[in-house]
Amino acid sequence: MPEPETIIHKKLLLAEGRDAELFLVWASRHFRPEIDFQVMDFGGITELTNFLKLLANDESYDNVKTIVVARDAETDAKAAIDSIQNSMRQAKIPVPKKPFEYTQDSSLKTAFMIFPGPEYPSGRLEDLCLLTVESDPLLECVDAYLECAKAKGEQLPRNHKSKLHCFLACKKDYAGLPIGLASREKAWNFDHSSLEPFKRIIQEM
Repeated sequence: MPEPETIIHKKLLLAEGRDAELFLVWASRHFRPEIDFQVMDFGGITELTNFLKLLANDESYDNVKTIVVARDAETDAKAAIDSIQNSMRQAKIPVPKKPFEYTQDSSLKTAFMIFPGPEYPSGRLEDLCLLTVESDPLLECVDAYLECAKAKGEQLPRNHKSKLHCFLACKKDYAGLPIGLASREKAWNFDHSSLEPFKRIIQEM
């Protein structure tokens, strides 16, 4: 589990993994040009509880006004929601009743977000990124290539990753980049409607 960084802002956005951290850094800067927030990588999905508890040890923690958590839905969004709520409960911070809404007590406002969005029963950050470029005609070629690979006997257990990296590999400016660095290079359309729930939460931090 990554050690929490020193807190330098009153608004914290906690992301599951380095790719999600960098994606949210660049998306948040697009949605909220004033950089009055801090994005941190809390590690894997089983590490959130301890990360939140360690965060409270920072000497500046009492100055924090907002905490937002973001993670993948994986194969079961409901289980992901339950997991986040349980982590927040154990860390003794306010627990929102559902994703993409704020709750607060006298000193702290909290929310959590699930990739790829509120209406999806499963999915990941990769799925959200691909939604933002859904009108790109290259995706037809990517789908055809992956179907061909399957027909030739290739196993693609992480189809979301295969599709995303195949898409990036065919773009001369993004070939070989992980999600986070591709986000910095504006590979994704941050104005796409699929990002509206995330934009609202980030703007209201």
